[in-house]
Amino acid sequence: MKPQRHTRKEFISILFVSNTGGKNKEYHVSRPCFNVLRFVPLMILVVLLFMAGMIYLGQKELNILRTQIEPYKKQIEDMETKQESLSAENTKLLNENEQLKQEVRTASETVEETQPEENPYKDAPDGYPYMGAGGILVSDYSGQEPYMSINTHTDGEIIASGDGTVISVSSNDTYPLIVEIQHDNGYITRYSSREAAQTQLQENAQVKTGDTLFTITVDDTQFDYQIILEDEPIDPLMVIEAKG
Repeated sequence: MKPQRHTRKEFISILFVSNTGGKNKEYHVSRPCFNVLRFVPLMILVVLLFMAGMIYLGQKELNILRTQIEPYKKQIEDMETKQESLSAENTKLLNENEQLKQEVRTASETVEETQPEENPYKDAPDGYPYMGAGGILVSDYSGQEPYMSINTHTDGEIIASGDGTVISVSSNDTYPLIVEIQHDNGYITRYSSREAAQTQLQENAQVKTGDTLFTITVDDTQFDYQIILEDEPIDPLMVIEAKG
């Protein structure tokens, strides 16, 4: 028989002594466990150092990133400032544009309001029918007297107010001499003297604006002038004033 070898388990006693009069405590720990427990504080210290190192490195890297980001932050702030400035400038330009549009509309409306109306008598004979001394207007056109009356003097000349053709040289109980001229666009002018006057006109004679139709031979002769369109008289002064 082989001799058996007896081994003993080795324990380490740990005694906790109370300094307050309490009970003392004693713990028995095997050597392997003691050896493990002895390195726990070291391992904790190593872990703490490792974590501190990682925190330090992370903080350092964070500071580096912050340093790198700082210029971009400055650029972003500058861009935001420029954007605000451009936005304000854009708003200003929009307001100015709207103001200019309003001014243009106002100017256009003003031009339309001040634009002279089209002359409705632009095709009518618009010359003044008398030349010489006197020539004072003694009565205006009216419904009862559809003509204008002019006070004339000896040697005053009754002249054609437009180009045309003489269609009548006549007289009646009121007017010793009446001359009618046909013009373009249907207008007829009638020149009537309340006293006898001298004329060389014949029917169908062609006359130009300003040609003498007849000469006044008596002072203070009333001369009546009419413009007729489609058998309806119109106010001669309106035609003459529309010419300007």
